[in-house]
Order: sequence, then structure tokens, then C-alpha cells
Amino acid sequence: MSSPKNEATAIGMRPAELAVVLFCAILNMLDGYDVLVMGFAMPHLPEGFASNSQKGYLVSAALAGMAVGAIGLARFADVHGRRRILLIGLAVNTIGLAASALSFNFETLLLTRFITGIAIGTISVVIIVLGQESAPENRRSVALGIVMIGYPIGTMLAGFAGAGLITWVGGTWQGMFWIGSAFGALSLVVMAVFLRESEDFLARATAGQPVIHAEAPQLLGQTLRVRTILLAGGYSMLTAAYYFVGTWTPQLIKNASGDAGSGALAGIMIGLGAVIGGTAFGAIGLRFAGARIAVVTAVVAAVAIAVFAVTLRGPIALTTAAVLGAAIYAALTGYTATSTVVYPVLARAKGYGAMMGVGRAGAILSPIIAGYALSVLTPRTMYLAVVVPLLIAAITALALTRVRSLALEPTSAVAPREVVTDS
Repeated sequence: MSSPKNEATAIGMRPAELAVVLFCAILNMLDGYDVLVMGFAMPHLPEGFASNSQKGYLVSAALAGMAVGAIGLARFADVHGRRRILLIGLAVNTIGLAASALSFNFETLLLTRFITGIAIGTISVVIIVLGQESAPENRRSVALGIVMIGYPIGTMLAGFAGAGLITWVGGTWQGMFWIGSAFGALSLVVMAVFLRESEDFLARATAGQPVIHAEAPQLLGQTLRVRTILLAGGYSMLTAAYYFVGTWTPQLIKNASGDAGSGALAGIMIGLGAVIGGTAFGAIGLRFAGARIAVVTAVVAAVAIAVFAVTLRGPIALTTAAVLGAAIYAALTGYTATSTVVYPVLARAKGYGAMMGVGRAGAILSPIIAGYALSVLTPRTMYLAVVVPLLIAAITALALTRVRSLALEPTSAVAPREVVTDS
């Protein structure tokens, strides 16, 4: 009879391992809610609170903060541990959401969204690393899929808040942020009590491996330069597309139809599709490399958004919105899976954080550009324009499949155990 410690669940992980993965998924759900809640709150802001162009900045403020957190702060998880950095990030996130709810004008909301974004960027990097490190090597694609689907579930919760819960909390946009803050506070308590440090980190940190100080020679050196540039470039294109459709769809559909409910429903379908895409990746990633999956799904997303742009409303539009969400999110997960296998343990958060942080350039710029473009372009034209970055992401992913070594390995592969020095 096997002991509880060795007993595996149906998906090949011990209960304790699965619990950590599920908790990381819950934190990703909070991140998804927090990032896209602004998009669902925008139609409910009072008249004169923010212009269309300013609304773009409100969306991008959190994304800019995410870049700062991913590049500047998540790297400390390689030094001080995954758990400690998660606790700090989650505490700041909870406070930031509450501060957003208390904002009384555009400027204060912009600042609080940026601060909250810093916390989100830090959390979103560390949970990907921790989730994979908590699973057996041959089940890390499953773990990644589980963690990743938390994000679109969070965006769906934001959509439901925009469509219905906003009435329950008194009809004010601030209630959506209070819900997120309460959820963050509960998660913080649970994590502080139950979450343990990554065994991979503890093993490597106690083995005497030096801490990495110089990021550029590692990520942009001769061995990793090409894949680092390809990962950051392709990820930027995908995030530009994802955050545009995720944050502006409720507003654009409302502008096109005059119905805020239709816009929220389309946003929910995109989130539902993303859940499907993340779930599917967990199974498909056991057999195919993440970069190869990203090639196919990015092309599918380009076709889906073209169909969505032509229809905008009705059953066909809602169906293609779900396909669009599934395809883009599967492509994002493919890039994430590829990035996490090319760096050693004590550089893993730094490496993934660099890709995610640089990739946020597209996410930051696309909502701002959309805010200005809305005055000169129709919603249909704006959606059709997104076909371009999606095709670029597909081409970049194809180039990644041709990069020799780790980019070609299955997503369950782990980074090489080489010793990293300070030189």
C-alpha cells in the first residue's frame, strides 16, 4: 500500500503538489480579475471622470506596473524564495485594489492602478514558476495549464461583475474593486498559513549555487540571445492582441450596438474561451512543444478575430469570441511553457519575468492606441487591425521551433541543471 506522500492523483500529482498548483491558479484568477476589471468598469464610470483617451491610460497603468513588477521585483524570488515574494506581492495587490475603489478622480485611479499592476506583475511571474516546480517533471505542462486557466476565470468574474454584480453592490463601479480586494485579503491569509516554499528552490539554494547578479550576460549571451529576443517579441504581439480584445471589447461593442450588456457578454465569452484554451493546453502540451502549439493557435486566433470583426453581434460573434479567447490564450501559454524550460532554477523567475516584462510593451501600448483610434476608426476596423500582430506572433513562434535545443523539447521538460556562476 502506498503512503499518502507517494499516492498520486488522477492527473499524476500527489495531493500536496496539486494543492500548490491549484493555489497558484487561484492567485492567477485574482490577477486576471484585477487586470481586466478596469475594462468592465469603464462603461460605468461617471460622466466626465475620464475621456476615451484617458480610459486607455487607465487600462495601461496596471499593465505598465506589471512590467515593472515582472522585470524589477519578481527576480527576487530567485534570491529570497517564491513564498516570501508572493506574500509581499499579494499584500500590495490587496491594498492597491482597495485604494482603487477609494479613488476620487482620474489621477488617483491612474496611480493606484499602476501600483496594483506592480504587485500583479510580481505575482504572475512567481506563480508560474512555483506551480511548475511543485509538479513532477513529466506533469509540468499539466500544472502550467491548470495555473494558466486561473487568469481567464478571473476575467470572467470581472465580466460577471460588470454584467450583474455591479447592481448587487449598489450600482457603483467601485464595488468591483472592493470584491477583488476582499478576495485578495482572504487569499493572503490562506497563503500565509498553508503555502510552503518550493522544494526545487530550497534544494538549489542550499546546494551552494551562487545567486545570479548579471541578467544581460545570461539572457542575451551567445547561447540564449536568439530565443530571448524571439520570446519577448512574439509574446509582445500576443499580449497586445489579448489585452486589446480583453479590455476594450465591452466598450467597443457598447459603442457599436448601444448595449453595455452585449459588450459584457462578449467579454465573458472571450474569458470562457481562454479557460478552454488553457485547459486544452494542459493535455496537448504533453505531446507537443509549446512553440509549435503557439504557431497553430496564433493563426486560428487571427482567423477568429477577422470573423468576429465582420459580425460583432449575434450567435456567430459570440462563438468566434470564445474561439478567439481560446486560441490567443493557448498561444500565450505556449510561449510561457517555452520560456520556463530554457533557464536554470535560480534564474527561472528572472528569465520568465524578463520575457513577460518586455512583452508587456504591447499590452501597455495597445489599450492606449485604441483609446485614441476610437475617434477615427470604427470598432470593426480596430478588430481587423489585430490580425497583424497575431500573424507576427505565429511567424515568431515558427522561428522558435527552429531554434536548436530546448525550444523543441516537450513542455514537460525542465531546465538543465548546470551551475550558474557570478561571472
